[in-house]
Amino acid sequence: MSIVKKYQLSGMFTAVLLLTACEQTPPDYRAPVTLPLYTEGDADNGALIYQDACGQCHQLNPGLNKKGPQLMNIYGAKAAELEDYTYSEGLKTSGWVWDAETLDAYIADAEKAMPDSKMLSDPMPDAKERTDVIAYLSTLRAPVPTADEIK
Repeated sequence: MSIVKKYQLSGMFTAVLLLTACEQTPPDYRAPVTLPLYTEGDADNGALIYQDACGQCHQLNPGLNKKGPQLMNIYGAKAAELEDYTYSEGLKTSGWVWDAETLDAYIADAEKAMPDSKMLSDPMPDAKERTDVIAYLSTLRAPVPTADEIK
């Protein structure tokens, strides 16, 4: 095969890869939070702890999942409900709702709470820190955009 044909073939292969890479799953959104704010913790301190302990793996913007799913409207949401993130089988079948109780257990030690968890963070043994993070997570509220707003 001539060098020109190899480059043409390589160019076509690259174009196919680029075109298929453009077909991403559209961002998924959780329903608006219906639970009241969790006020047993300090949400401002929770935001600082979140940035340090959680922000490396979790974003707050729909469609911007990292190692972990985005967390907007997480408080009161069913576990493993975003279509644009691949959850562990255990979390998908858990039937959990992310309230103060389940969040506390999961943040305290994800591996203990959910043995096949994909969350590989260090346990957070300090109950006050967990309470503050949960208070912060309960403030993450945004309306689901309309179809026109998504475009």
